[in-house]
Amino acid sequence: MFEVKGLIEEVQFDKDCIIYIPDGLQFIGQGRSAAVFRILETQKAVKIFYPEYKGLAEIEAHVYQKLNNHDYFPAYYEVGDGFLLMEYVEGITFYDCLVSGIPITEKMVVKVDEALEFACSLGLNPSDIHLKNILLTSSGQVKVIDVVRFTQEFDCPHWRDLKKAYETFYLRRYVPKKFPKFFIEFIIRLYRRRLLPI
Repeated sequence: MFEVKGLIEEVQFDKDCIIYIPDGLQFIGQGRSAAVFRILETQKAVKIFYPEYKGLAEIEAHVYQKLNNHDYFPAYYEVGDGFLLMEYVEGITFYDCLVSGIPITEKMVVKVDEALEFACSLGLNPSDIHLKNILLTSSGQVKVIDVVRFTQEFDCPHWRDLKKAYETFYLRRYVPKKFPKFFIEFIIRLYRRRLLPI
């Protein structure tokens, strides 16, 4: 853990921009409050929160502790000052499935439902569920990532709306299963502005 902590301390941010990544880490992705890196030559990943969001590490760690390494979520190992040490999950997001044309099956959607129902059964409130927070692993499993907002109290409609769009449009035979990024981003912008009939 000492070596990992040293690598984490070397990562440099300017707000949400990554300025420097040490050789031992491989960039995976980033979101509104953190960036995720694989620790090279391991099956571990580290989620490092931007300086102004460091306090979210303890909140997300508490959620992962409740989830207790359930199969529908990445395994959680440890929390530190502004970071989480977790299982590295190799796979593709549902967002990238749309971009590359990998079909999102009804079985995959059911698995997401099961994951969220399990979280609800523990008293959590799954929130901020979107296409980049759901992974199809290389072994065909479905995993929900980024659970930091599962402690929010308001009712988040994101997953319900995604399912409705999936059932209403995506499942139709004539609808393509591959979409360019600019089209997906355009739909996301319309949704955020509440300009879609969902």
